[in-house]
Amino acid sequence: MELTTAKKYLFLTERIGKKRMLRTRFTAQAYFVLAALFDLVDQGVLEIGDVISIKDDQKFAELPDYLNIFKSELTDEIQQGHDMPTQLAIITSWDIANQIYDGLGTGLLADGLVDKKLVKTNLDTHAIYLPTDAARRQVRDYLRHQIDGAKVNQDAISLMLILSELDALKWVFTDKDELANLAAAFQQKVDGYAFYAKEKALAKVAQDVITKKKFWYDSWLS
Repeated sequence: MELTTAKKYLFLTERIGKKRMLRTRFTAQAYFVLAALFDLVDQGVLEIGDVISIKDDQKFAELPDYLNIFKSELTDEIQQGHDMPTQLAIITSWDIANQIYDGLGTGLLADGLVDKKLVKTNLDTHAIYLPTDAARRQVRDYLRHQIDGAKVNQDAISLMLILSELDALKWVFTDKDELANLAAAFQQKVDGYAFYAKEKALAKVAQDVITKKKFWYDSWLS
């Protein structure tokens, strides 16, 4: 089982000394967990309907250990019969984001796709998995080829959707003309996809959940 969208999102997002850092930035973390959720939908583990449900119990049970907190929290949400916005509160969990990050980071380090850096904050010292330039470039090229091809893979749809929600595509494709052409071509291809429509609706709910949680943090800290 591969969290392909989450990995590619990490490659494009993780930085040291810049705004989007998956150890400390709330919004970046929340969309990282959403990327993992999209991967599980893409691979037939979960299903999007009026709520999130488990589609394949065996696949769900066999998910890697670094998804243990995610599994536990989602199972609890499903068993309690919560609505979609309440279920999606799990994407704002620091514990879930950090466990997935460490799980993916360890594997990516073994594959030579990231470098491990130790960064000290006021509270702790964190291991940061900094993507190589080649890994970042590979994801950009992958998205270009997907959009230019006959059909877009579901993980590419998920990643493009998340980057669009974050208004981050301009940082991935810095040439304005290329970005405009790619965005238009992507939208034309996915407009009729049922998968895209479901994920788009879920991303809208996720955005509302993240915004409300940010307001809550702001009011709590003020």
